[in-house]
Amino acid sequence: MTYDRRVVSPRIVPPPRYGLRAFVVLLLLVATGFVAVAAFYVGIQYERLAAAPLTERIISIEQERQALVAQVLELKQRTIVLERSQQIDREANRTASKQLKDAQDERLALDKEVSFLRRLFQEGGGGILRPKDFKLKETEEPGEFGYSFTVQQLIPDFGVSAGDVDVKVVGKRDDKETTLSLAKLEGANPKSHKMKFKHFQSVEGVFRLPDDFEPENLVVEIKPTTAKLIPVSETFPWSVQ
Repeated sequence: MTYDRRVVSPRIVPPPRYGLRAFVVLLLLVATGFVAVAAFYVGIQYERLAAAPLTERIISIEQERQALVAQVLELKQRTIVLERSQQIDREANRTASKQLKDAQDERLALDKEVSFLRRLFQEGGGGILRPKDFKLKETEEPGEFGYSFTVQQLIPDFGVSAGDVDVKVVGKRDDKETTLSLAKLEGANPKSHKMKFKHFQSVEGVFRLPDDFEPENLVVEIKPTTAKLIPVSETFPWSVQ
């Protein structure tokens, strides 16, 4: 019986290729994940670094805005105080102006009264009348004016004063000075006035002016019929109230 004495060498079988591929794929996935995580982290840090100046700017702008709001409120308060102060000053000026005007009017009235009384003394009359408080206004009728005034006896114990009172308007017509009495004025009512009183009498009426007439003054003439009563006239500026 014979035996085969040849030595049999062991055969190396290579590992299957799909195992290597799986390893490579796994390695790539791990590397990709690492890269993604690293990129995400870097991105977050970049955004934080990029957003930091913007956040600081926003905070700075908000602080400026709040400062401006406070400044505006302060300016508004100052404006209110200033307007109130100016209003008080205007009211004080108006009050002072009115008081000054009243004082001047009162002084003027006293000066006129003294003038009337001086005339009475010089002419040796027993009483003298004074027209005063003349008021002129437009009526509801176009072109129509209403007037009123008072005739006062300056001598308290004179007695009854009687006579006629005439009102005239002085102005310009065709650049010429013209005087129009109530009798010559269209729509004048009344055309003349009668007076009879002890202390004072109110007088009033209405009239119309021609379109080509420019009024400047009004004259009140008193023509007494009572003995020892001095005739007078008084001029008032044309001033429509």
